[in-house]
Amino acid sequence: MNRNWYALALLFLLAVGLFSAGRFVDTSICQIDESLEQAYACANAGDFAEARQLYRKTAAQAREYSPVWILLVRRNLIDQLNQTLATIPAYAIPENQSDLAVETARARTQALQIRQSFFSWF
Repeated sequence: MNRNWYALALLFLLAVGLFSAGRFVDTSICQIDESLEQAYACANAGDFAEARQLYRKTAAQAREYSPVWILLVRRNLIDQLNQTLATIPAYAIPENQSDLAVETARARTQALQIRQSFFSWF
């Protein structure tokens, strides 16, 4: 009888862990996406210095989340996102607005792929 309780407790702990991991992935990806959207809005408004600062802040956030993401999803997706986020601030100048739009869209898509990589199993 005790074995059943141990098995039930283990299943419960695994379910709680999986739920917590899902919440973390979802919350962190939403934060990255919102930060990218806000930075791009600043660039469209002509405030390129603020946009560069927001892009750098977003890249720092992604680097901060990366060690946990690596435990949950494929590493190459995380590396691609971090590389894209590292290059975006250089595009935040008036002459490169079209490149900035493309790179921002790429980063948002890569963030979505990280989320989908975790939740695709369910």
